[in-house]
Amino acid sequence: MTNGAGKTGSIKVITNPGGAKILLGYDNTTEEIVPPTPFTIAGKEPGTYTVTVTKDDISSSKEVKVDAGSTTTAYITILTKENLQQIRRISFYTVIFIAVLTGIAIFTQINYLSRLGSVNPLDNLIKELIFVACAGGLGGLAFNIYVYVDHIGRVEDFRLEYKYSYYLRPFLGILYGVFVFFLFAGGLMTLSGTSAPVADGLFTTKSVMFYIALSFLAGYGEEPVSIQLKALAEGIFKEPPKEDKTTTPVKTE
Repeated sequence: MTNGAGKTGSIKVITNPGGAKILLGYDNTTEEIVPPTPFTIAGKEPGTYTVTVTKDDISSSKEVKVDAGSTTTAYITILTKENLQQIRRISFYTVIFIAVLTGIAIFTQINYLSRLGSVNPLDNLIKELIFVACAGGLGGLAFNIYVYVDHIGRVEDFRLEYKYSYYLRPFLGILYGVFVFFLFAGGLMTLSGTSAPVADGLFTTKSVMFYIALSFLAGYGEEPVSIQLKALAEGIFKEPPKEDKTTTPVKTE
């Protein structure tokens, strides 16, 4: 008696790099899968399987749960020396960038305090711009850390093809942090249930803290911010209505 399609599931095995051998462990038995990765193993009973992949004498394993009538994807990064070096570079880059942005913010505050008696409104604006830029970059780096830890430690599906997003996200956070500051300070964007801060109170301690926190969130949540900015741009720069090119038929006698 064979299992029906609805009583079995599949395992899609994807590795980085590809072309790895597959060993599938289940219920104290091991099955060698002949085709290399990427490959989908079909017709498996529901349960927990151990997928082991090997390439260039380096192995990596992951447990996956198979449900009837569905396909479970097992994405496994084979940690070659080159892969480990790339992962370490991302972590070093993140830590160094955090230190640089924090140092810039601290230096700006110390320099500002040292000239407190001779500051002018422009100095206040430049100081706040530096703070919100650093906050936006730190927000992007905080999201980097969350994704990095989640995909390496919990999900175990770290994908090196997305490595450039780790390098570029803090720069996007800086950009979003600065322009979200301008949009909120200028009144183009507001938080639900609140009024936009006015320029007269822009440099108070509470306002500075508000914009730093807002910029950090903008850098951390770059995807929803992108959606909001797109909606705002479409609302402001509306496409002009198209002219009605229909003509009234001329009556003839």
